[in-house]
Amino acid sequence: MNVNIIDAIMGAGKTSSAINFINNSDNDKRFLYITPYLTEVKRIIDSCPNKKFRQPETYGTKIRGIKYLFDKKCNIVSTHALFSMFDEEIIDLAYANNYTLIMDEVADVIQPYEISKDDLNNILEKYATIDEHGILNWNAKDYDGRFEDVKRLCDLRCIAIYSNIAMLWLFPVETFRAFRDIYILTYMFDAQTQKYYYDYFGINYNYLYVKGDSLDNYTFTDEKINYAIPDYSKLIHICDNEKLNRIGDAEFALSKTWYMRNEKNQLMKQLKNNTGNFFKNYTRTKSDENLWTTFKDYRELISGKGYAKGFLSSNVRATNEYRNRIAVAYLINKFFNPCVKNFFHTHGVKSDDDAFAVSEMLQFIWRSAIRDGKEIQLYIPSNRMRKLLIDWIENVNK
Repeated sequence: MNVNIIDAIMGAGKTSSAINFINNSDNDKRFLYITPYLTEVKRIIDSCPNKKFRQPETYGTKIRGIKYLFDKKCNIVSTHALFSMFDEEIIDLAYANNYTLIMDEVADVIQPYEISKDDLNNILEKYATIDEHGILNWNAKDYDGRFEDVKRLCDLRCIAIYSNIAMLWLFPVETFRAFRDIYILTYMFDAQTQKYYYDYFGINYNYLYVKGDSLDNYTFTDEKINYAIPDYSKLIHICDNEKLNRIGDAEFALSKTWYMRNEKNQLMKQLKNNTGNFFKNYTRTKSDENLWTTFKDYRELISGKGYAKGFLSSNVRATNEYRNRIAVAYLINKFFNPCVKNFFHTHGVKSDDDAFAVSEMLQFIWRSAIRDGKEIQLYIPSNRMRKLLIDWIENVNK
């Protein structure tokens, strides 16, 4: 594999560079373009007319469709959701037909796999063993039982065990190995889970940059580029209202654990009132100018009049649909999942909670009008997250 990371700040021209790269490539070069959203799927189809990109869902089921398109050696554009469903047959087809993979934003490559402790013990005692990399190997031949899904994932080598107490789903690494050339378009890759995943599997990667100043001439380059950075201290106005921010003073306030612990007490109502107060009295913006997020399980508890319809999941990337929003509330204190973090650390891969938190927060903030260089008002009640953003602004504008 030749893995290239195009690590550039949002709006630097990563997607435009990829489009120009595709359009200027030889006719016999085949592409699989993976993007988070259907609007971006249409953009690739419209921007690369001579390459005749096709979508798998137009051929019956998505899985059947992508197998058909790979077999016919078509250029394919689809979403991250389908990419995570690749099976061994699709992997073989991609490898045999020499495709280049372009990923707009990183993939969701590791997450906890829900299973009871008793079931995990049962699997380890009767059916499977753990190798030196922490991967679960299914040993029971001709198995036909209630753990069939686990067996299938083990066959793809995408189930790992942490300390014999937790099961983790890993993105099947053979999916990446089906491509000779890979281009990943992102920002702050060193802080992202996919970087740690690549390090865990010993996958080498190199960095490319974006050169150019217009849609027509953006291009990838191995020459390190110092990007022109706006003065974000003048564009991002962080709410410093002591009363509104007091709820997030503690180090772990507004973390997932904090929400779970306080779900049924007055703090949820207080956070909802604070958020409504921010939009109604602090920014005085209309509902279609507001954008906010929290952990999805607590959306209904925090949602309120004047901003409810402006909710967007905190892990959303690469969408331009909210670029008119000038008032943003980020009601999260982000940390690595502890099982994921400890799994990586156990295997010698160190992660950085603060860098990860900044990376996730910036991706959300950049869904707003800031992506067009417009000023935004920002409510971040978590004292930790607020300080991390202030530090990032100071460092990026040095």
